[in-house]
Amino acid sequence: MLADARNTHLYTEWANFIETPPTRGAFCYIVGVAACSPRFLCHIQWKGQVRDFRFHEASGDQPFSFITIRRWLLFYFRLPAVRSGAYSRDLLEKDFRSFRENPQREWTIKLRNIADFDRLLTHVNWNAP
Repeated sequence: MLADARNTHLYTEWANFIETPPTRGAFCYIVGVAACSPRFLCHIQWKGQVRDFRFHEASGDQPFSFITIRRWLLFYFRLPAVRSGAYSRDLLEKDFRSFRENPQREWTIKLRNIADFDRLLTHVNWNAP
């Protein structure tokens, strides 16, 4: 679910920032899934110049986030998700050509449209830990 009414003006601002309609649709879809998820408490925020959306579990861990870029959403499997062993690097690499591991050992994938997010939904359980 979304955390209180924090930064609500940013949702429209960031959707309008996205240049491509398929990516804008993916943004709206992922925010909608986050809003309906009982597993995560989510919020949108600026982190310096970065448009950052965070997913927090009840434990306080932040397993996922994404940043909004003009032509894609860069989705992160943060260290708590990577270390959990619940996600398969091999399967993610197979399903997403954009899969990368950054220097912090976090995994990233580019979401360019709703179909990309639908593929992500097969890897992440948004309803239960």
